[in-house]
Amino acid sequence: MLKDSTVIPEAPEQQHQSTVIARSGSAANQNTLRNIRLITVREYKNRVMQRSFIIGTIVILVLIIIGACVPTILTYFASKSNSQTKLTIVNNAGSIAGLSGDALTQYMQTNLNGTQNASVTSGQSTSGTPRFAITTSMPDRVNSLQQQVKNGAVNILLVLDRGVDQNVRYTYYSNSTSITDTDAAQVQSLAAQLNFLDKSSRLGLTAAQTNSLFVAPTFAVVNVGQNQDTRSTGTRLAGYIVAFAGIVLIFMSVFVYGMSVAVGVAEEKGSRIMEILVNAATPFQLLVGKIVGIGAAGLTQMTCFVIVGIGAFLLQAPLLTALLGHASNGGLGVDIANVSVTLLLIMLLYFVLGFSLYATLFAALGALVKRQDEVQNAVQPLTMIFMVGYIASFIGISTPNALWVQIMSFIPFWSPTMMLMRIGAGIVQWWEIPLSIAITLVSIFLCALLAARIYRFGILLYGQRPGLRQVWRLARSK
Repeated sequence: MLKDSTVIPEAPEQQHQSTVIARSGSAANQNTLRNIRLITVREYKNRVMQRSFIIGTIVILVLIIIGACVPTILTYFASKSNSQTKLTIVNNAGSIAGLSGDALTQYMQTNLNGTQNASVTSGQSTSGTPRFAITTSMPDRVNSLQQQVKNGAVNILLVLDRGVDQNVRYTYYSNSTSITDTDAAQVQSLAAQLNFLDKSSRLGLTAAQTNSLFVAPTFAVVNVGQNQDTRSTGTRLAGYIVAFAGIVLIFMSVFVYGMSVAVGVAEEKGSRIMEILVNAATPFQLLVGKIVGIGAAGLTQMTCFVIVGIGAFLLQAPLLTALLGHASNGGLGVDIANVSVTLLLIMLLYFVLGFSLYATLFAALGALVKRQDEVQNAVQPLTMIFMVGYIASFIGISTPNALWVQIMSFIPFWSPTMMLMRIGAGIVQWWEIPLSIAITLVSIFLCALLAARIYRFGILLYGQRPGLRQVWRLARSK
């Protein structure tokens, strides 16, 4: 009988929490938009005016500009380099496949340097300096040429002899080690072709019959997969670059600014300033203002990265034209100018969605810790969840149409990185993007309701570490 009428008094900490929350709800609720705006402006200014924010942004912008200019710089120095591989040929084998003298040298020149650099006399063409400078010498100068190879005056000495079996044998002299010698494979390929032609000639095959052996077979490729990427190579490469850069920036920004939310909440709670703040604004207003303010700072930084990155890439073609007189897309064929602006806007949109989703949970977890140094451990499970999508984005780039990749791209915790990767790969249907955005928005709303309840009570839980059962009760409370 007594158990029905017994009233268990609230703990002093719980009574204090209820009193503060009740006291804050009356006046603050009347100025919701004003309070959120004031908190947002405060958080935004505190972040963007920090010296670390300014210096870090400038450093990353400089790295973006340097990274965009690297292909152009390499192309410039490569085009200005006049170094050639000096190849001297000593032919002791006589006629090879009906070729001798200038005809044999011309064949080697064409094979090693390409048809555009087939002129032995000039050594120059419209395509630039040929890689190999080929000369011929007499058999009695082999010893002298070997000494020149040793001294570096000649890079390669190639001696052709014919054995007792009538097969041509090639002796390759070089002063380079097997690791640093990048010419041996190409010269060996030339020797294999000459050997094949010579054997065909000795077997009685005509030149036409021998050439017919090199005709490529009819080989048709039919890809029956869905969502095929029909873009040009330069556009595809640019899409991958933007997608990868966006994935890295989204991961770093969401983690850094999400941690800033959690640390900021824990810091205010640890200094007991939270009791003063909740007298002027409700916990919901504090949560929204903090997330929007810090998110706006992150969005400002991301926007700067995107604008400077686009400008740096677009300047490469004019820069290369000014340096060399012709443009070659930064030396890598990256058609960044044709990358859709929509892709860049989607990258910023997914950053906002990803940050909003994770920041609400980071704030709730930050409100549950007792001290600021406990934030790292508290948010570790959430960080691991985010890491799964980040790593899967790079693994799934080889198979963007795989079922597991498509499923993960619609899971809100992984949509910002997984969907951006699939968009960069060019295999996303038009309806998939708004669907993933809608799912993420619904998830943000649900997580915000959950986080607001945990945040409301967690910010005033001093001197105790709430367990999972207590956190569940806070989440269900109204």
